[in-house]
Amino acid sequence: MAETLTLRLLGKPEVKLRGNAVTGFISSKAQALLFYLAVARGAQTRESLAALLWGEMPAAHASKNLRNVLSNLRALVGEHLCISRSEVMFDRDAPYWLDVEMFLDALGDDPSRQDVQDLHHAVELAQGDFLEGFYAGDTLGFEEWALGERSLLNTLLVQALHTLVVKHLERQEYAAGIEYANRLLAIEPWREETRRHLMLLYARSRQRSAALAQYEICKRVLRDELAAEPMQETTALYERILSAAAPPPHNLPPQLTPLVGRAKELAQINAYLNNPSAQLITLVGAGGMGKTRLALHIAEAGIDPETNPDAPFADGVFLIALADTAASEDARGALLQAIADTLGVELKSAVPAQAQLLNYLRDKSVLLILDNFEQFVGEARAVSDILRFAPRVRVIVTTRVRLNLKHEYLVEIGGLEYPVLRGLPLDALVDYSGVSLFVQCAQRTRSDFELRDDNAGHIARICELVEGAPLGIELAASWLRVLSTQEIAREIEASLDFLVTAAQDAPERQRSVRAVFEYSWNLLSPTEQEIFRSLAVFRGGFHRQAAAHVVGASLPVLATLVDQSLLRRSAGGRFAIHELLHSYADEKLAADAANERVHDAHCLYFAELLEQHQAELKSEDVGSALTILGVERENVRAAWNWAVRHRRVREMNLFMDCL
Repeated sequence: MAETLTLRLLGKPEVKLRGNAVTGFISSKAQALLFYLAVARGAQTRESLAALLWGEMPAAHASKNLRNVLSNLRALVGEHLCISRSEVMFDRDAPYWLDVEMFLDALGDDPSRQDVQDLHHAVELAQGDFLEGFYAGDTLGFEEWALGERSLLNTLLVQALHTLVVKHLERQEYAAGIEYANRLLAIEPWREETRRHLMLLYARSRQRSAALAQYEICKRVLRDELAAEPMQETTALYERILSAAAPPPHNLPPQLTPLVGRAKELAQINAYLNNPSAQLITLVGAGGMGKTRLALHIAEAGIDPETNPDAPFADGVFLIALADTAASEDARGALLQAIADTLGVELKSAVPAQAQLLNYLRDKSVLLILDNFEQFVGEARAVSDILRFAPRVRVIVTTRVRLNLKHEYLVEIGGLEYPVLRGLPLDALVDYSGVSLFVQCAQRTRSDFELRDDNAGHIARICELVEGAPLGIELAASWLRVLSTQEIAREIEASLDFLVTAAQDAPERQRSVRAVFEYSWNLLSPTEQEIFRSLAVFRGGFHRQAAAHVVGASLPVLATLVDQSLLRRSAGGRFAIHELLHSYADEKLAADAANERVHDAHCLYFAELLEQHQAELKSEDVGSALTILGVERENVRAAWNWAVRHRRVREMNLFMDCL
């Protein structure tokens, strides 16, 4: 089998075989021929190759030189070339790696439509100009071809960099945007649009002086290169940054760590903020999913005109923390008082609190972050009243429970991305936000921690066990001070109570995964608690018909559990519980007097489901039955195990008749 041939042509050319540099080329034209064959598609005639490299020579001399060069290449990399008497071709069936090909594949037909991950990969491959510093000698044909390829590849690189700058600006990933904008301007320093993007990136990352300096650089470059002055749009942006007022009032706590991932959610929230009709944006998700962190990241972009010259919240951005607001009989009064206290509004007892608050907010341009709103969901109409009477107020709510208001714009917050496939290369793993967060947290615990081949699989497993929940990932990583990644994964598999922290600055409700779940559990009614713990009997999810039959779950109760972020419903109508929540509910069920009854009902239901499909399973028309039972295989397995362990003879007979 041929050894892998590696060709790096974007930058100073490198040729390696089996990881070792290939030497022994008889001339630069021998290298040039290999480069041309690797990049060009299809078979090339000997005549065209001779003309490409020795066009100034008589045909006989050129053909002789070509034979010598091909003999040299056959000795060096012959398994990667198909050489006949009339044609020569690069063998793409032999193992090889060509950066130009990888670059083009990553960019696709239209770089502006590619994913950020693919664009990152492409621009990282471009380590310099095509065949940078390579000279093939006196060969006009090859130089013209190389110049054309260089121009095409540079054009694609510019498009990719431009798209990355725009996407990172939209996602508020300013450091990455600055990096790619500077790289783009190093290629085309006269690009005024990119210069404006860079000014915005610097301004929004609180580097006002750097933003203003870019305008001066822009003026100088345009004058020197094009004998032109900046566009009015560029000058207007400069003047807005220059005259930026003092920041509006805010009470946002400093964020000591960068936000990881959430590109899709950020784009969705920003799109809503740019929609004047979207006054109320609700971030809904289970506890520990990072809803507050995401809301604060969004809020930071609007706290002052220096970081955002177009900031719409001139009267302030305020976080109203409701998690520790004491519950009372007058929930609406407590909610309004919390908002008033944060805004510095002194409420008079002689006038209704809501009227005073509405009067204060009527003409204000503010962003309110109502954090941990779940205990006030019954008073969501108070938020509606504020927005109806104060049209310039915007509200972002973080909650475990949906508000179910007609005019709310919903953003569901789930776990971070994590790999499902095992054995992925390290450079692919770091693109998963869950893995990136684990590494970031791990390095705060152990400064020497690195993602390596020997721990990558365990990190992926940890992220899978917590289904990407940021709190679960952070709690798991904190154990690296005493345990390996493999040991951490095993402990999580063994017990929910492993995921705790001793960090003094963590809120009490977030010092363990159990505390997070207890908080959600206490929001449920007794009936909802009974149904939720009973649903833990299912394995691998369930349909609502099964839930109704086995545990008596009505559709309204299932809808409530979905609204409370305790159940997820797939597009196919199947329900599932987050893996960690499932463990918690399982414990609740095991401790309940109804445990045996619920498992018996589950066992009987799936035994009878098999019986219903018994005839199909033994006929030629077995496909549809296998599809249904395949979806329920985990439930069937759990039901069979229960029947065997507890000697449920009737159910065992049903299973054996069918299987």
